[in-house]
Amino acid sequence: MKQVVITADSAADLPKDTAEKYGIKIMPMIVVFNGKPLKDGVEINAPEIFDHVEKTGEIPKTSAISPGEYLDFFSPFLKEGKAVVHLSFCSELSSTCRNAKLASARLGDVYVLDTRSLAGGISLLALKGCEMRDKGMGAEEIYSRLSSLVPCARVSYLLDSIEFLRRSGRCSAAAAFGANLLSIKPCAAMIDGRIDVIKKYRGKIQAARLQYADEQLKKYRNIDFSTAFIYHSGVAPEELYAVEEMLKKAGFEQIITAFTGCMISLHSAPGALGIHFLAE
Repeated sequence: MKQVVITADSAADLPKDTAEKYGIKIMPMIVVFNGKPLKDGVEINAPEIFDHVEKTGEIPKTSAISPGEYLDFFSPFLKEGKAVVHLSFCSELSSTCRNAKLASARLGDVYVLDTRSLAGGISLLALKGCEMRDKGMGAEEIYSRLSSLVPCARVSYLLDSIEFLRRSGRCSAAAAFGANLLSIKPCAAMIDGRIDVIKKYRGKIQAARLQYADEQLKKYRNIDFSTAFIYHSGVAPEELYAVEEMLKKAGFEQIITAFTGCMISLHSAPGALGIHFLAE
């Protein structure tokens, strides 16, 4: 049986040390910054995007990874005699998944899973894939088992501001003005491959974050307590600590806290907080 390599698009927002610990290989996605295509997490990061938006008011664009770039990414693993299970960014939000599948069809031994998700929805599946790999499962079996877990990813974010959504044209200026005027903090979640606002919190963001975290933990049955991800785009350390303690008290064995990557930060704006885990 061939050795398996677990790979993922950089929209997984997997911290570098975690990726290295588990042996997960990351395919950088593309941000068009000042007219130049830059690799997410390699040539540009979220704080640089925030600084650029603050100075210019311009939201950078994204560009899909081409089939040829995926061919170049997958090929070295196959030349080493390995098989690949690739966890792709949501197909409803980008053509990267389709392009990865086009490349895999030319290569063979590359199994591209449409996670229909982002960030922790990809990373949690990647960690599960590593567990299966370490148990000696083959690529096809890992792909099949991970496919059954796709609907279990619980991915949401509480946004402090919808200004980036307004500037990128994803919500109207009137809606953004109303949200700011009423101190509304929307909670957006991945549902069936799309991003929907599932709740609106009012008041100070610090209290809303704790309420959001508490409600997410109480919302689902049969939570997988092995790992939870906390993603943020500039939340104060003491607030992150409070959320981490809440997750520990709930029973999570491993809690990984990370700054959001470029793909998420382009829409979430500074001050966003997300809690991601697997549950039925």
